[in-house]
Amino acid sequence: MPLEPTEPTVEDESSHLLRVVIDTNLIMTAILSSTGAAAKLIDWFTKERDYFQMLLSSPIWREYQAVAKWLIPESRHQERERIFNILAAQADWIEPATTLDICPDPGDNRFLECAVAGYADYLVTKNIKHFPQKSYQGVQIVRIGQFLTVLEKLEQQQG
Repeated sequence: MPLEPTEPTVEDESSHLLRVVIDTNLIMTAILSSTGAAAKLIDWFTKERDYFQMLLSSPIWREYQAVAKWLIPESRHQERERIFNILAAQADWIEPATTLDICPDPGDNRFLECAVAGYADYLVTKNIKHFPQKSYQGVQIVRIGQFLTVLEKLEQQQG
């Protein structure tokens, strides 16, 4: 049974490394532009201290690659490779054993499957409306601005 949405608090997250699934739209935005919220999210991967662990599954990785193939212009291929290398090296690879069918777009279910199987704290997306609720089985479904705020508060608290 899905959990009721709750507002995340820094106190809840300060005791462990956050586990996070990141939707394709944010990864592509970060590749296309070195400014903005999506690029800031990638910058968090290169900080000296780790604040979150990205979770990836093979279906998500294949989607990243497929979308990048048709979306990313040649002038941004080097940035694509840089970001993909960071993600692949730092991700915790998850193999979901359960198939979900709760999102209107079947592809979005793959992200939720990874999040649930990997005990994610957050699923970060631009398309929050593509997910049926703000929280699912303990996974908070949030926009990037909300997640960056959580990271900034953690950094201040732990810094």
